[in-house]
Amino acid sequence: MKDRLLLLLVALVWGTTFIFQRVSTGTMGTFAFIGLRFALGALAILPLVFWQKRRLNQSASLEAGGTAKRDAAAKTGSAALPEDKPWPLWLCGCIIGCMLFGGSAFQQQALFYTTAGKAAFITSLYIIAVPLLGLLIGQPLRITHIFGCLFAVSGLYFLAFQSDGQPLNFGDFLTLIGVLFWTLQILFIDRFVRWYPGIYLAEGQFITASVLGFLGVLLTGETLSAAMIRQTAVPILYAGIMSSGVGYTLQIIGQAKVPPTEATMLMSCEMIFGALSGFIFLDELMTLREFAGCVLMTCGIFMAQLPGRIVWYGRK
Repeated sequence: MKDRLLLLLVALVWGTTFIFQRVSTGTMGTFAFIGLRFALGALAILPLVFWQKRRLNQSASLEAGGTAKRDAAAKTGSAALPEDKPWPLWLCGCIIGCMLFGGSAFQQQALFYTTAGKAAFITSLYIIAVPLLGLLIGQPLRITHIFGCLFAVSGLYFLAFQSDGQPLNFGDFLTLIGVLFWTLQILFIDRFVRWYPGIYLAEGQFITASVLGFLGVLLTGETLSAAMIRQTAVPILYAGIMSSGVGYTLQIIGQAKVPPTEATMLMSCEMIFGALSGFIFLDELMTLREFAGCVLMTCGIFMAQLPGRIVWYGRK
């Protein structure tokens, strides 16, 4: 029960981050916020990185026999990188860091034009997109994925498209583009975490996203000053320390003893907390049509995580 509550707390932290991102749009540009947020996130989890490194070193010292075998293999002309780690750690961190930057940039820019609640629900579509895009890399498609997708897309229509025929809100459109980056990030992490500890990958992606954020500031001429940092201090601290540092740490602890499907369901409550916090703290209201869309999306996202009959095995 404790581990499940931790994952629910992760969802609460991630969901409420949307309101701080929304508040930051009034005092700071997109790239500056991303650069500062993930720089702080990288510092926040640095103690975990050192702890993980020490733990691995202690384990390695107890495996002298395995080390001797690897040394013998190296002398016989084996490749420099182990066969189960075809890509170096720095490259894996850069790849998922680019995906994190892309998703964050579109999401942050979208919050200039849409509400925190709508952004939270639309962003959660990555849970539907992951199994669909996973078909390209050989992951199976289940009947629950199909029905979940139908419910979620129907909900998106009610949430983002107005009954009077108005086109998709620009902020909602940007959030949808960001979903593609979040989906790719998850798929890459799923592959890379088989080779390297998750905390190493997290540190790498935070550093990469931060560097790209500051590069964006330079290339676009976005303003960044000490006064702006002071005005945006609370959103930066919350998004950097709570969302990245605390959220990621609790996720690691909670997922260790909770089945993956159940863990994903608990963490997907992020969208509900995002909408509720937007209503409570930012006075964001939804029409009956938008609320119905949220309900449909919630049903679809939860449905997509349930076990079901495999209808397509995918092709590797």
